[in-house]
Amino acid sequence: MPAISREKRDELHKDFAYNDKNKDGRIDLVEFRALLSDLEAEISEAESRIGFQSVDMDHDGAIDFDEFVAWWTSD
Repeated sequence: MPAISREKRDELHKDFAYNDKNKDGRIDLVEFRALLSDLEAEISEAESRIGFQSVDMDHDGAIDFDEFVAWWTSD
C-alpha cells in the first residue's frame, strides 16, 4: 500500500466503509457500480466491470481496503 498520511488513511477508510454497503469489509461489483454512480461516472456496465477487475488486484472478486487505497492514491 502506498505511503499516505494518517489523516488521508482515515478519510479513505470512511469512504471505503460508506461504499461497503453490506459491511463485509470488501467492495463487490454491485457496490463498485454504486460508487461509480455516486461519482457520476458515465461508463457502461462493461467498462465498470473492466475497471473493477483492474482495481481488484488479487482477482478474488472483491476490492479490499488496501486495493481501494492503491486505486485512490494512484497517479
